[in-house]
Amino acid sequence: MATTFNQNWMNRLDGNKKLTEITIPGTHDSATYDTVFMPAQCQKMSFTDQLNSGIRFLDFRLKRGFDADKDHVLWFYHGSLGLNLHFGQVINMLVDFLQRHPSETILMCVKNESDPSSESKQEKFYNDFNITISNNYPSFFYRENRIPTLDEVRGKIVFVKRFATGTVDSSKDGLNLFSQWPNDSTISFENNGIKYYVQDNYYNWGKEREDKFTQYVKPALIAAANGEQDRLYFNFSSGTGFSGGVLPDTTRPWDLAKVVNPLFLEYIRQHPKGRYGIIPMDYPEHPDNKNLIISLINSNEFKTVPAL
Repeated sequence: MATTFNQNWMNRLDGNKKLTEITIPGTHDSATYDTVFMPAQCQKMSFTDQLNSGIRFLDFRLKRGFDADKDHVLWFYHGSLGLNLHFGQVINMLVDFLQRHPSETILMCVKNESDPSSESKQEKFYNDFNITISNNYPSFFYRENRIPTLDEVRGKIVFVKRFATGTVDSSKDGLNLFSQWPNDSTISFENNGIKYYVQDNYYNWGKEREDKFTQYVKPALIAAANGEQDRLYFNFSSGTGFSGGVLPDTTRPWDLAKVVNPLFLEYIRQHPKGRYGIIPMDYPEHPDNKNLIISLINSNEFKTVPAL
Protein backbone atom coordinates (compact mmCIF):
# COMPACT_ATOMS: atom_id res chain seq x y z
CA MET A 1 0.00 0.00 0.00
CA ALA A 2 1.38 3.41 -0.95
CA THR A 3 2.13 5.74 1.94
CA THR A 4 -0.17 8.74 2.13
CA PHE A 5 0.34 12.15 3.73
CA ASN A 6 -2.27 11.36 6.41
CA GLN A 7 -0.31 8.29 7.52
CA ASN A 8 2.89 10.28 8.08
CA TRP A 9 1.74 13.85 8.65
CA MET A 10 3.73 14.25 11.87
CA ASN A 11 6.90 13.78 9.84
CA ARG A 12 6.33 17.33 8.53
CA LEU A 13 6.30 18.82 12.06
CA ASP A 14 9.24 20.32 13.92
CA GLY A 15 10.23 17.61 16.39
CA ASN A 16 11.19 20.23 19.00
CA LYS A 17 7.53 21.20 19.38
CA LYS A 18 5.85 19.91 22.52
CA LEU A 19 2.51 18.10 22.28
CA THR A 20 0.87 21.21 23.75
CA GLU A 21 1.86 23.12 20.59
CA ILE A 22 0.22 20.76 18.07
CA THR A 23 -3.31 20.31 16.76
CA ILE A 24 -4.11 16.60 17.09
CA PRO A 25 -7.29 15.09 15.60
CA GLY A 26 -8.77 12.24 17.63
CA THR A 27 -11.78 10.02 18.14
CA HIS A 28 -14.15 9.72 21.09
CA ASP A 29 -15.10 6.20 22.23
CA SER A 30 -12.75 4.96 19.55
CA ALA A 31 -13.72 1.26 19.65
CA THR A 32 -17.46 1.70 19.09
CA TYR A 33 -17.19 0.98 15.37
CA ASP A 34 -17.56 -2.63 16.48
CA THR A 35 -21.28 -2.28 17.28
CA VAL A 36 -24.38 -1.79 15.14
CA PHE A 37 -26.33 -0.39 18.11
CA MET A 38 -26.66 3.19 16.91
CA PRO A 39 -27.30 4.88 20.32
CA ALA A 40 -23.87 3.57 21.37
CA GLN A 41 -21.98 3.82 18.08
CA CYS A 42 -19.66 6.82 17.80
CA GLN A 43 -17.36 5.62 15.00
CA LYS A 44 -17.51 3.73 11.72
CA MET A 45 -13.80 3.55 10.97
CA SER A 46 -11.71 0.74 12.48
CA PHE A 47 -8.60 1.56 14.50
CA THR A 48 -6.44 0.94 11.44
CA ASP A 49 -8.63 3.19 9.31
CA GLN A 50 -8.59 5.89 11.98
CA LEU A 51 -4.80 5.90 12.15
CA ASN A 52 -4.39 5.79 8.38
CA SER A 53 -6.77 8.76 8.15
CA GLY A 54 -4.56 10.87 10.43
CA ILE A 55 -6.23 10.32 13.83
CA ARG A 56 -3.58 10.45 16.58
CA PHE A 57 -5.65 10.55 19.81
CA LEU A 58 -7.60 7.43 20.78
CA ASP A 59 -10.18 7.19 23.57
CA PHE A 60 -10.18 3.75 25.25
CA ARG A 61 -13.02 2.66 27.57
CA LEU A 62 -12.14 -0.66 29.22
CA LYS A 63 -13.49 -3.14 31.77
CA ARG A 64 -12.06 -6.23 33.37
CA GLY A 65 -13.22 -9.48 31.76
CA PHE A 66 -15.11 -12.19 33.63
CA ASP A 67 -11.91 -14.25 33.86
CA ALA A 68 -9.61 -11.29 34.54
CA ASP A 69 -8.36 -12.75 37.82
CA LYS A 70 -6.87 -15.55 35.71
CA ASP A 71 -6.14 -14.07 32.28
CA HIS A 72 -5.92 -10.30 33.13
CA VAL A 73 -7.77 -9.39 29.92
CA LEU A 74 -9.36 -5.93 29.64
CA TRP A 75 -12.24 -5.58 27.17
CA PHE A 76 -13.57 -2.53 25.35
CA TYR A 77 -16.97 -1.26 26.47
CA HIS A 78 -19.28 1.68 25.89
CA GLY A 79 -21.14 1.99 29.18
CA SER A 80 -22.68 -1.43 29.78
CA LEU A 81 -22.33 -2.48 26.14
CA GLY A 82 -19.46 -4.88 25.52
CA LEU A 83 -17.50 -4.61 22.29
CA ASN A 84 -15.80 -7.47 20.51
CA LEU A 85 -12.27 -6.19 21.12
CA HIS A 86 -9.75 -6.59 23.91
CA PHE A 87 -6.95 -4.27 24.96
CA GLY A 88 -3.97 -6.41 23.98
CA GLN A 89 -5.41 -7.04 20.54
CA VAL A 90 -5.69 -3.31 19.85
CA ILE A 91 -2.23 -2.53 21.29
CA ASN A 92 -0.84 -4.90 18.66
CA MET A 93 -2.65 -2.86 15.98
CA LEU A 94 -1.18 0.40 17.28
CA VAL A 95 2.35 -0.98 17.48
CA ASP A 96 2.05 -2.37 13.97
CA PHE A 97 1.07 1.08 12.71
CA LEU A 98 3.99 2.76 14.52
CA GLN A 99 6.45 0.21 13.18
CA ARG A 100 5.28 1.10 9.69
CA HIS A 101 5.19 4.85 10.42
CA PRO A 102 7.90 5.66 13.00
CA SER A 103 7.56 9.44 12.59
CA GLU A 104 4.13 9.34 14.26
CA THR A 105 2.96 9.23 17.87
CA ILE A 106 -0.38 8.04 19.27
CA LEU A 107 -1.99 9.46 22.41
CA MET A 108 -3.88 6.69 24.19
CA CYS A 109 -6.40 7.86 26.79
CA VAL A 110 -7.60 5.03 29.07
CA LYS A 111 -10.73 5.12 31.24
CA ASN A 112 -12.04 2.35 33.52
CA GLU A 113 -15.60 2.18 32.21
CA SER A 114 -16.84 0.35 35.31
CA ASP A 115 -15.57 3.25 37.49
CA PRO A 116 -15.39 1.16 40.68
CA SER A 117 -15.30 2.84 44.09
CA SER A 118 -13.57 -0.17 45.63
CA GLU A 119 -9.83 0.43 45.91
CA SER A 120 -9.24 -3.30 45.47
CA LYS A 121 -11.08 -3.29 42.12
CA GLN A 122 -9.24 -0.14 41.04
CA GLU A 123 -5.90 -1.79 41.80
CA LYS A 124 -6.86 -4.97 39.94
CA PHE A 125 -7.70 -2.93 36.83
CA TYR A 126 -4.34 -1.13 37.05
CA ASN A 127 -2.56 -4.45 37.51
CA ASP A 128 -4.30 -5.91 34.45
CA PHE A 129 -3.35 -2.79 32.47
CA ASN A 130 0.30 -3.12 33.45
CA ILE A 131 0.39 -6.83 32.67
CA THR A 132 -1.05 -6.19 29.21
CA ILE A 133 1.52 -3.47 28.52
CA SER A 134 4.41 -5.59 29.77
CA ASN A 135 3.29 -8.42 27.49
CA ASN A 136 2.84 -6.15 24.47
CA TYR A 137 5.93 -4.16 23.52
CA PRO A 138 6.51 -2.04 26.68
CA SER A 139 9.27 -0.10 24.92
CA PHE A 140 6.62 1.47 22.67
CA PHE A 141 5.02 3.37 25.56
CA TYR A 142 5.75 6.82 26.97
CA ARG A 143 4.55 6.86 30.58
CA GLU A 144 6.22 9.91 32.10
CA ASN A 145 4.21 12.61 33.86
CA ARG A 146 5.71 15.30 31.63
CA ILE A 147 4.70 16.93 28.36
CA PRO A 148 7.24 15.61 25.83
CA THR A 149 8.49 17.04 22.59
CA LEU A 150 7.36 15.26 19.45
CA ASP A 151 10.84 13.88 18.82
CA GLU A 152 10.79 12.24 22.27
CA VAL A 153 7.68 10.24 21.43
CA ARG A 154 7.93 9.51 17.73
CA GLY A 155 7.15 5.84 17.29
CA LYS A 156 5.60 5.65 20.76
CA ILE A 157 2.20 5.56 22.48
CA VAL A 158 1.68 8.36 25.00
CA PHE A 159 -0.31 7.17 28.02
CA VAL A 160 -3.09 9.52 29.19
CA LYS A 161 -4.63 8.20 32.42
CA ARG A 162 -8.31 8.63 33.34
CA PHE A 163 -8.70 5.94 36.00
CA ALA A 164 -8.05 5.53 39.71
CA THR A 165 -5.47 3.04 40.96
CA GLY A 166 -6.61 2.53 44.56
CA THR A 167 -3.86 2.76 47.16
CA VAL A 168 -1.16 2.49 44.50
CA ASP A 169 0.52 5.86 43.89
CA SER A 170 0.41 6.27 40.11
CA SER A 171 0.55 10.08 40.06
CA LYS A 172 3.77 10.00 38.02
CA ASP A 173 2.55 7.32 35.60
CA GLY A 174 1.54 8.99 32.37
CA LEU A 175 -0.35 12.23 31.89
CA ASN A 176 -2.66 11.95 34.89
CA LEU A 177 -6.07 13.59 34.44
CA PHE A 178 -8.27 11.27 36.50
CA SER A 179 -8.75 13.22 39.69
CA GLN A 180 -9.98 16.46 38.06
CA TRP A 181 -11.55 15.38 34.76
CA PRO A 182 -14.83 17.34 34.46
CA ASN A 183 -18.18 15.60 34.55
CA ASP A 184 -20.15 16.91 31.56
CA SER A 185 -18.59 20.37 31.73
CA THR A 186 -15.61 22.54 30.80
CA ILE A 187 -12.76 23.41 33.18
CA SER A 188 -9.13 24.48 33.36
CA PHE A 189 -6.99 22.83 36.01
CA GLU A 190 -3.50 21.78 37.00
CA ASN A 191 -2.63 18.22 37.97
CA ASN A 192 0.80 16.96 39.05
CA GLY A 193 2.44 20.11 37.72
CA ILE A 194 0.81 19.99 34.25
CA LYS A 195 -1.82 22.47 33.09
CA TYR A 196 -4.92 21.18 31.30
CA TYR A 197 -8.12 22.49 29.72
CA VAL A 198 -10.96 20.02 29.06
CA GLN A 199 -14.23 20.68 27.22
CA ASP A 200 -16.35 17.53 27.55
CA ASN A 201 -20.01 18.64 27.57
CA TYR A 202 -21.52 15.38 26.33
CA TYR A 203 -25.11 15.70 27.69
CA ASN A 204 -25.24 19.33 28.72
CA TRP A 205 -24.71 20.85 25.28
CA GLY A 206 -27.77 23.10 24.88
CA LYS A 207 -31.25 23.17 23.37
CA GLU A 208 -30.36 22.87 19.69
CA ARG A 209 -27.80 20.47 18.24
CA GLU A 210 -25.71 23.29 16.78
CA ASP A 211 -25.32 24.61 20.35
CA LYS A 212 -22.73 21.91 20.99
CA PHE A 213 -20.47 23.63 18.47
CA THR A 214 -21.35 27.29 19.00
CA GLN A 215 -21.47 27.23 22.82
CA TYR A 216 -18.75 24.69 23.63
CA VAL A 217 -16.51 23.53 20.78
CA LYS A 218 -15.94 26.95 19.19
CA PRO A 219 -15.08 28.74 22.48
CA ALA A 220 -12.62 25.94 23.29
CA LEU A 221 -10.99 26.32 19.86
CA ILE A 222 -10.57 30.04 20.50
CA ALA A 223 -9.22 29.34 24.00
CA ALA A 224 -6.60 26.93 22.63
CA ALA A 225 -5.55 29.22 19.78
CA ASN A 226 -5.01 32.14 22.16
CA GLY A 227 -4.07 30.26 25.32
CA GLU A 228 -0.91 29.30 27.16
CA GLN A 229 1.52 27.29 25.04
CA ASP A 230 2.25 24.93 27.93
CA ARG A 231 -1.39 24.02 28.59
CA LEU A 232 -2.76 20.81 27.04
CA TYR A 233 -6.23 21.38 25.56
CA PHE A 234 -8.86 18.65 25.07
CA ASN A 235 -11.92 19.72 23.07
CA PHE A 236 -14.57 17.01 22.55
CA SER A 237 -16.88 17.72 19.60
CA SER A 238 -18.85 14.59 20.55
CA GLY A 239 -22.06 14.25 22.51
CA THR A 240 -25.34 12.44 22.80
CA GLY A 241 -28.87 13.29 23.85
CA PHE A 242 -30.16 10.87 26.44
CA SER A 243 -30.64 13.71 28.91
CA GLY A 244 -30.29 16.85 26.83
CA GLY A 245 -31.21 18.55 23.59
CA VAL A 246 -34.50 19.08 21.78
CA LEU A 247 -35.03 15.43 20.96
CA PRO A 248 -33.32 13.54 23.78
CA ASP A 249 -34.61 10.12 22.74
CA THR A 250 -33.44 10.48 19.14
CA THR A 251 -30.24 12.49 19.53
CA ARG A 252 -27.70 9.75 19.02
CA PRO A 253 -23.98 10.50 18.55
CA TRP A 254 -24.53 10.41 14.78
CA ASP A 255 -27.46 12.85 14.99
CA LEU A 256 -25.24 15.36 16.78
CA ALA A 257 -22.14 14.74 14.65
CA LYS A 258 -23.93 15.35 11.35
CA VAL A 259 -24.83 18.85 12.62
CA VAL A 260 -21.65 19.69 14.55
CA ASN A 261 -19.02 18.40 12.11
CA PRO A 262 -20.02 20.58 9.13
CA LEU A 263 -20.06 23.65 11.41
CA PHE A 264 -16.64 22.63 12.70
CA LEU A 265 -15.25 22.19 9.17
CA GLU A 266 -16.57 25.57 8.08
CA TYR A 267 -14.94 27.24 11.10
CA ILE A 268 -11.54 25.63 10.39
CA ARG A 269 -11.78 26.65 6.74
CA GLN A 270 -12.30 30.23 7.90
CA HIS A 271 -9.47 29.93 10.47
CA PRO A 272 -7.06 27.55 8.69
CA LYS A 273 -4.01 28.04 10.91
CA GLY A 274 -3.92 27.74 14.69
CA ARG A 275 -2.98 25.60 17.66
CA TYR A 276 -6.33 23.93 18.48
CA GLY A 277 -5.23 21.16 20.86
CA ILE A 278 -6.51 17.60 20.98
CA ILE A 279 -9.88 17.17 19.23
CA PRO A 280 -11.74 13.89 19.98
CA MET A 281 -14.62 13.56 17.50
CA ASP A 282 -17.50 11.28 16.57
CA TYR A 283 -17.60 10.19 12.91
CA PRO A 284 -14.68 12.48 11.96
CA GLU A 285 -14.77 11.25 8.35
CA HIS A 286 -18.01 13.27 7.95
CA PRO A 287 -18.46 15.51 6.03
CA ASP A 288 -16.78 15.59 2.63
CA ASN A 289 -14.68 12.45 2.83
CA LYS A 290 -12.47 13.20 5.88
CA ASN A 291 -11.93 16.88 5.09
CA LEU A 292 -12.41 17.79 8.76
CA ILE A 293 -9.48 15.53 9.73
CA ILE A 294 -7.37 16.91 6.88
CA SER A 295 -8.20 20.53 7.79
CA LEU A 296 -7.23 19.98 11.43
CA ILE A 297 -3.94 18.38 10.39
CA ASN A 298 -3.20 21.27 8.05
CA SER A 299 -3.87 23.84 10.78
CA ASN A 300 -0.41 22.94 12.09
CA GLU A 301 2.78 24.73 11.06
CA PHE A 302 4.81 22.38 8.87
CA LYS A 303 8.54 22.41 8.18
CA THR A 304 7.71 22.01 4.50
CA VAL A 305 4.52 22.67 2.59
CA PRO A 306 2.53 19.40 2.46
CA ALA A 307 1.22 18.14 -0.85
CA LEU A 308 -2.53 18.65 -1.17
